[in-house]
Amino acid sequence: MPSFGDALVRFVIFLTSIFVRTHVFTLSKLMGYRRYEPDRDTVLVTCCTNGLGHVHQMERVLSVLQDAGMRFPVIAFAKEQKVPAYKLESLKQRFPDATFYNLNLEIDYDNGKSFNNLQIISSGTKMVIGRATPFYRKVARILRRHRPAYCLSFWEPSVATFINVMNCPTRLVAVASQGQIYEDDTGVEKGLLMRTLRWFNVGDKGQLVPLSVRPLESAIPQVVKVPEPTATDERDGGYFVAYSTVPQVLGAIGRRMQGHTIRLFVKERRLAFYQAKFRRYPHVHVRVTSTDFAEQLARSRGLIASPSRGVVTQAIALGKPVYLFCPKGHIEQEYNLRFYMQRFAGVASPKGRRYRRYFGASRHGRGRNATVSLPDGYHGKLQTLLEWEASLSALELEEQAAALRGWLGQTDERIRSRLLPLLSPSAEELAVEAAQAAAEAEEEARERAEAAAEAATPEVENEGEAGDDEEEDDDDPEEDESGGASDGDERG
Repeated sequence: MPSFGDALVRFVIFLTSIFVRTHVFTLSKLMGYRRYEPDRDTVLVTCCTNGLGHVHQMERVLSVLQDAGMRFPVIAFAKEQKVPAYKLESLKQRFPDATFYNLNLEIDYDNGKSFNNLQIISSGTKMVIGRATPFYRKVARILRRHRPAYCLSFWEPSVATFINVMNCPTRLVAVASQGQIYEDDTGVEKGLLMRTLRWFNVGDKGQLVPLSVRPLESAIPQVVKVPEPTATDERDGGYFVAYSTVPQVLGAIGRRMQGHTIRLFVKERRLAFYQAKFRRYPHVHVRVTSTDFAEQLARSRGLIASPSRGVVTQAIALGKPVYLFCPKGHIEQEYNLRFYMQRFAGVASPKGRRYRRYFGASRHGRGRNATVSLPDGYHGKLQTLLEWEASLSALELEEQAAALRGWLGQTDERIRSRLLPLLSPSAEELAVEAAQAAAEAEEEARERAEAAAEAATPEVENEGEAGDDEEEDDDDPEEDESGGASDGDERG
């Protein structure tokens, strides 16, 4: 029997679904959505653009499937303006036959300056009020024009919700790192936010395929680019790479890491802001995230980041130590923080009270001499940045890195084995199509036979009809009257 908390979560999600269904159904109908017959060879691809991780995942997955013979005529970004120019250009070159759409509808949870749940709710409300109508019109046109049999979604909720609410004849397949959370059964996946996210992104009929850092039978390995391990660049003491989708949590790299070179990678549109923010810290070199990021990470001494799945997995697979700052209230990244700290050596995070609560850690003593211990089973450590930096020379991470690369090396094979069956007609569906085609052919043959039979008997029928016409002509009263008059005239 569900607990009161679980029942409350279900009730809130139910009320939310009622409101969303009413809103989506009404506007979609008004904006021109009509039921369509799907083209089984057409796949609609949709992609979240909050962070580059989903875009990188999409590019790798589509490339593998394209090499296997699939085509993707429609690719839609939640907000194309968030995709860096170099990445957009490479995607258009990789998929030259695709039509790219900008849905221009996405909740902005990262303004580049702060992470705040109230701001996220406000952003979502403004989005629904201000942009929903043109979005529904655009999606209705896309579906009417392309009639996709499948939608391959990289955690893009708007089109997924549209398909689910309107009961479109398009099969939804979602591929996302968040899928690992639902597989892990840690309790996080049962909360209101994660269950609501699943409802919006997958729904009741969709299929969720996890991207996972740990081996899972149902999953595809986490999609990341891992170059060959290379020697650390030791010039001038080497450098650290810093990266986060919410870089505001990395303020400590300016205050605490003076004397160590930091290369901070940020989104292009936030470059000026962070250059100004770290102007008084000359050891922090702010630069735009570029195509050679993985190679620069491979030559670095280590990574300082928030627990975004892609970049942290890259670093661990390269044998790099990792220091993690977590934005408060970001439930997915809080899960990622616990996951990496529990399973991997060389990972560290601050000793503060908030971080101790994440892990259920205990503190012993007071002041600078206080020690902090994590529960049994954790491989990571709670350390200050300087303590972490001082411990790097003693770390041996090669075996751990090799094991992770072994799992990641299965990515392409698992993309094919997990996704091709979900994006192709099943044997049962093909059998039904064959039966329908046979029935249609049989009906057409019967109609042709009936037409041929009718064409073979028209002469006899026409002769009878002609005779009847002649008899009717002889009995025509008008002709009798005229004939009688003539006879009378002749007699006269």
